Amino acid sequence: MSETFYKTYAEKTLTAPGAARRGRIEESRLAFLHARRRPPGRMIEIGPGQGTLAGRAVAKGWDYTAVEPSPDLAGLLVRQGRSVIRAWTPPFPLRDACCDVVYADQVLEHMSGIDQARAFVREMRRVLRPDGVGLIVVPDCAKEGWFFWDIDYTHNFVTTERRLRQLLYDGGFVVEAMTRTIGAAGGVSQALLAGLSVLVNLPGTDAVARLLRQEESLFKVRKNLFQTLTFVARRT
Repeated sequence: MSETFYKTYAEKTLTAPGAARRGRIEESRLAFLHARRRPPGRMIEIGPGQGTLAGRAVAKGWDYTAVEPSPDLAGLLVRQGRSVIRAWTPPFPLRDACCDVVYADQVLEHMSGIDQARAFVREMRRVLRPDGVGLIVVPDCAKEGWFFWDIDYTHNFVTTERRLRQLLYDGGFVVEAMTRTIGAAGGVSQALLAGLSVLVNLPGTDAVARLLRQEESLFKVRKNLFQTLTFVARRT
């Protein structure tokens, strides 16, 4: 399992519009972080995926290291010239108080349950320096409902705003900011897109998509309307 974990994800290639959209998302998340903690400093990204954040983080002045369990994805980052530690988390393969930011974009929902989620937050606090921050992005299960489970077979730990606030508080963090986004859209744009997403989840939509052989197209539309919660939480 460890040698093939997320192989399908590693093999995906972004289209030009997809890459541009992903870039806007990464820039918006870095801006959200930088309003509370700016470089220089050391950033650890847990679960970097294809490394779309790494170059932007380095360009903005962060000393960047990724922690990634997938051999394919870790290899991809190494070829990009990034510092990568290949390991499953938690625990984090890092010494105490070694970084200023822990960045985890859609990672916590992959925890096997509450015990592992608590261990993840505990490890995040351990490796952060005093006054360090975590930037945590998770799916908004309160909006997504059943699609939270269907979008990825490794989703296990249910993530909502209330649950994450409780988890972070119990783990020794103060949430300084939280925002809902769909892609890079926040505020009014996010609210409008969230309303639009109701249309692709009306009863019978899946049956019609199967009849027209458009199941994958419907999935992509739902995925592009997927809502996330972004937290900046400071170590106490």
